[in-house]
Amino acid sequence: YVFCTPPVRSPQPQIHMSHVPPSLAVREQERALLLHNELAPRSACLHAIDSYTSTQFPDRRLIQYDCGKLQTLDVLLRRLKVDAHRALIFTQMTRMLDILETFLNYHGHRYLRLDGTTRIEMRQTLMERFNADPRIFCMILSTRSGGIGVNLTGADTVIFYDSDWNPTMDAQVNARF
Repeated sequence: YVFCTPPVRSPQPQIHMSHVPPSLAVREQERALLLHNELAPRSACLHAIDSYTSTQFPDRRLIQYDCGKLQTLDVLLRRLKVDAHRALIFTQMTRMLDILETFLNYHGHRYLRLDGTTRIEMRQTLMERFNADPRIFCMILSTRSGGIGVNLTGADTVIFYDSDWNPTMDAQVNARF
């Protein structure tokens, strides 16, 4: 049984020093051997528990296959790109923007990102660049990244990847397009 699951497990940090004096290297090896001989028998029962609670992260190439919405988005974006459309993809969470960035990079789509952390002066530059450059296929945005003067007329398709069903936010997003 596992009573306490660690949130993350990582290997022990390794210290490396170039041109180590031989006497110091021998002492370090002896110290490591002594620690191993003393601690290994006492921690043998913990090894099995630790290995069952290790965290594994999915391969980035498989990101869309873990999510039905991303599979559908892939099909939709392919169709839009073939027909020379340009899209805005809205999501309510900036963490989801990170996932969408990984997804778009993997599929080779050119995009820009606009979220709540984008500086005011950079927002205008990004919007002008998106509206003027037809090579940029889509822009991913947080629904909370708006403000006065946000105008993205370069796109002809709007995708709400997820929504918090807040009518005020939805109206704000619709006003931007």
